[in-house]
Amino acid sequence: MNASKNNLTETVECANCSTNYIGNYCPLCGQEFKEFQKPFKFLIIDLAGNIFSFDTRLWRSLKSLLTNPGSYTAEYLDGHRKRFVPPLRLYIFISFLFFILLSTFVNKQITITEEAKISINTDIEKRLTEGKKQDNRLSLQVGEEQENLSSKDLAQIAKKVIEEPDRYMRSFLNFVSWSLFFLMPVYGFILWIFFRKSKPYYFSHLIFAINQHAVIFLWSIVILIIKLLLPNRDVYPENYLLWLIPIYMFLGEKRLYRKSWLGTFFRLIGSFYIYLLLLLIAIIVLFILWFKLNFL
Repeated sequence: MNASKNNLTETVECANCSTNYIGNYCPLCGQEFKEFQKPFKFLIIDLAGNIFSFDTRLWRSLKSLLTNPGSYTAEYLDGHRKRFVPPLRLYIFISFLFFILLSTFVNKQITITEEAKISINTDIEKRLTEGKKQDNRLSLQVGEEQENLSSKDLAQIAKKVIEEPDRYMRSFLNFVSWSLFFLMPVYGFILWIFFRKSKPYYFSHLIFAINQHAVIFLWSIVILIIKLLLPNRDVYPENYLLWLIPIYMFLGEKRLYRKSWLGTFFRLIGSFYIYLLLLLIAIIVLFILWFKLNFL
């Protein structure tokens, strides 16, 4: 068979499950028919085609997310999925870039010179000496377990962080990224509670929740890039871009759920504050857990 033609006329056997079929995909296991025993130039053409296709879908997805609130979710739910990157894959890609940039930005903000380290360590040693005279203790509750930290313990922990601030900041940001990832289904459930009459199935709200998180990261990426490229300034007008986030969320919910302006507004406020409260609780719990895993 000519390797450059689609398999639309001849019966072939699936290399994966041995099913005989006609077409480009096995009807039993879904594996694509692809002939790898062909000249190298065809492999190069296939690879270039896949890369170009991904780039096209990626830019189309990013454009839809940024410029047309709610359209990505609406079109994806309507079955127009081939033209876009799948929502979860797009979220992972965007969040990966966001946390890399955030880590870079934060590390630049907390850069500690050797002179400052010496000064801080001297102060810590002084506090360690004072800690031997008085036993002030701090209780840290994690579930049913309770840890008692003395001023000496806290000083030693501070010394560790001062020595390797980049390491501990990266570690904490990883915890935050995972907390957001696992809370997205919770946010989808909150949206389902408020908008279930418009979209009765939870899957629709989950896709929208994923896309909303991706958009927040996209705007944050733009802000971080500006701050990294133009670090030393008296004013930071890019911070006003944060106001676009609630406006975008409102317009997206208005388009997707087709509620009245007031109905959309009050549901947005309710869902946002419930989710914000749960997010703060989750971050506090995860911080305590992270603190325990790294220092206790």
